[in-house]
Amino acid sequence: MFNWFKTHAKLLAVIAASLGASAAAANIFQANDDWITRFAVQTASGHEIPVGAFGVFVVERPREATLLHLRGKAGHGEVILRGDHGRECLSFQARFAAGDFGGDSIGGHLADPIKVVLQSRRVARALARGHEVVSDSYRVTVLPHVHADIVLAEGLGDSFGFVINPGRNLMGDIFGARTQRVACRPMS
Repeated sequence: MFNWFKTHAKLLAVIAASLGASAAAANIFQANDDWITRFAVQTASGHEIPVGAFGVFVVERPREATLLHLRGKAGHGEVILRGDHGRECLSFQARFAAGDFGGDSIGGHLADPIKVVLQSRRVARALARGHEVVSDSYRVTVLPHVHADIVLAEGLGDSFGFVINPGRNLMGDIFGARTQRVACRPMS
């Protein structure tokens, strides 16, 4: 009986220590994220990644089509992710499609630019690894919020569901998106 108690006590001590270590690791990751995102950065092309965000996705010329109550927006855009040191960013092309039930006619036209702020490391990491980002799998808001993964800054309302798919075409799906390093400068 004594050995049973001693074994379980050791097991509980190991579990408690690992939970404490996990909490400490989470605090370290949060402090690291806060340090990385402490300044806004701007690329040479003029795109800005705001304070607290890991990147942005910009679609300059999306197309919008409506079919009675259905409304959709689609296009190609640029994902820009900040580097760990703030002097270099990662850039690559991505496809975009969004839709809602806000249509009221039949037609199509060029829509206003779309800007999506990638506020969490989880979203930035998924895109950098070539995985598509589906809005239903993340916390999406229209106003900046501490717990948001994605903030819809321009061109989309909160009624839209959307997909960001890294790569410019089918070849991007097969071989991965072609990335390039671009210069970023901290804004103070």
